[in-house]
Amino acid sequence: MAEIAARLAERWPDAVVELDHQNAYQLLVATILAAQSTDKLINTVTPALFARYPDPRALAAAEPSELEAMIFSTGFYRMKAKHLIGMARAVTERHGGVVPDTMEALVELPGVARKTANVVLGSAFSKNEGVVVDTHVSRLAPRLGLTRQSDPAGIEQDLMRLVPRDQWSIFAHRLIWHGRRVCHARKPDCEHCTLAPLCPSAGLDAHAAGKTAAPTRAERAAAAKAKAAPSARKPGPASPAPSARKPGPASPAPSARKPGPASPAPSARKPGPASPAPSARKPRPAKAAPARAGRREPRA
Repeated sequence: MAEIAARLAERWPDAVVELDHQNAYQLLVATILAAQSTDKLINTVTPALFARYPDPRALAAAEPSELEAMIFSTGFYRMKAKHLIGMARAVTERHGGVVPDTMEALVELPGVARKTANVVLGSAFSKNEGVVVDTHVSRLAPRLGLTRQSDPAGIEQDLMRLVPRDQWSIFAHRLIWHGRRVCHARKPDCEHCTLAPLCPSAGLDAHAAGKTAAPTRAERAAAAKAKAAPSARKPGPASPAPSARKPGPASPAPSARKPGPASPAPSARKPGPASPAPSARKPRPAKAAPARAGRREPRA
């Protein structure tokens, strides 16, 4: 563990949270928005957002529809808008408009879980209360053999036991940077990885390396598309070839069929009532002669 931390420090000495911010309030807002999104996208949204809502009091009075329109591109915008307004109101009403600096107070805010609280405490207040466990840390920690846990809470507890407390925040940022730039989810760049000599998963594919992180939105969409494709359907039992079908009882030859009662000859059939001869049919009433002269009269 000490060697891994030392190599990460050498490779990423300036690793920091990559969400642009100037204070704890801005970092808290940006971190809430970053759920199921990317830091790069969030950094394109927050400048206008912070100009419109510069502090918790302004955000607490925000009109939901206006806020939703501003954060639409980040995904899950309705839920995020609800969390942001709820968080701002709680900060305003409970903490006088100042973002609290304790784990207990932060996790009581709407939309704030332990990971978000760790980001704010470590980067805005320089407090090591825990280890940030995001998608990258969830993927790299098992690959490096630092944990056998798959849930964020279990991974954090294992890392807190292995990493000295004064390095909890910076270690997480360096591991996140390494995951974004080298140890990718689908194809880890082990050839250029400074941790490869220490990594039990070096040289393995992503599945064998223990990819425990939740699938991304693109991966989920691709999986759903593949599942819906006709070629991905599970084949049913194959129909037997014609030659392999079990033969049924042979149909009797025409000569061997049991003869039924013979049909009566035409001359022996019982005659029915004879149709009247054409001359015996009841004549139709004659039509009135046309007014025009020279026209043929209809036959009776």
